[in-house]
Amino acid sequence: MILWLGIWLLFLVGLRLSYFFSGIETAFYRASKLRLNIDAQTGDVLSRRILNFAANPSQFVATILIGNNIANYVTTYAVSCGAIQALGSLSELKEVAVTVLISPVVFVFGELLPKSLHYQAPLLMLKRYFHFFWIAHLLLLPFSWPLMLFTGLLQKLGGVQRQPMLRILGRRPLANVIGQGHEEGVVTRMQHDLIQGVFLNASLRLDNLVTPREVAFTTIEQPTRAQLLEHARAFGLVEVAVMEESEGQKRPSYYRVCELLLHQAALNEIRMPMTEIPIESTRLEALLRLQQQDCDMGVIMDGVQIVGIVRRRVLVEALLQGGLAAQPLLD
Repeated sequence: MILWLGIWLLFLVGLRLSYFFSGIETAFYRASKLRLNIDAQTGDVLSRRILNFAANPSQFVATILIGNNIANYVTTYAVSCGAIQALGSLSELKEVAVTVLISPVVFVFGELLPKSLHYQAPLLMLKRYFHFFWIAHLLLLPFSWPLMLFTGLLQKLGGVQRQPMLRILGRRPLANVIGQGHEEGVVTRMQHDLIQGVFLNASLRLDNLVTPREVAFTTIEQPTRAQLLEHARAFGLVEVAVMEESEGQKRPSYYRVCELLLHQAALNEIRMPMTEIPIESTRLEALLRLQQQDCDMGVIMDGVQIVGIVRRRVLVEALLQGGLAAQPLLD
């Protein structure tokens, strides 16, 4: 009775080891490295340890290989002891029959079930059992270390260089990373749409966002505060563009309606200069230039000729609308 109890206990230990190493292997390759990277940067020690293995996967693979072999050996030894105890000496036919009968149990509970569970919730399962993997890694280090050295030697001889994680090579990989970040909950829907809008608008020209010079500027040569406010009210504007003459040259500038209403200072004290933007600039370049100069409006120049104006608010709306339109493409 005690012998059978020992055999069953040994079989369950081997099955549990197989469950553990098979499951954590699936979780490791399935877990989001982007999420782990963000968690590690926020001070999560466990995520930092997992990322160390992700940066040097040979350590992880060597531990998994040895662990799986130990699990298989323990399971096989327990089955052999049980078969001998039950049937006496084993012939080749009996050995094959016992193997066929036990294999489905080992496959389902030691391989299929853990892989399915860890596939569904990889990050949760990886963090839950990683402490046990860390202990197994330290215990098996004398056996796995030669494998890691051999792997490193093969990489050097083959000229294989380890690539840094999350290396971004272009628009499509970056879009995939952002999409993955949205799925993992680290990028909001607004951020997701804005980044997609940036992708679409990065190379588009300004042409259809420019208000032509003929309708962009007020025709009043020396406007008063009341005239500026009346012009803004008539056309529903929050900024009023004017073309004022200074030192014999006409210079574009604008007034913010809120400052016209709230500040009683002279008009020349609240007048805002416009940033010059070349006509060949892209939408993204124009927005960045306006952001850097903290300007609400920019004057579009074709050489020395004024083409029209572009508003920062319009550029931002184009980015957001572009992101929504790009959702099926980049998701």
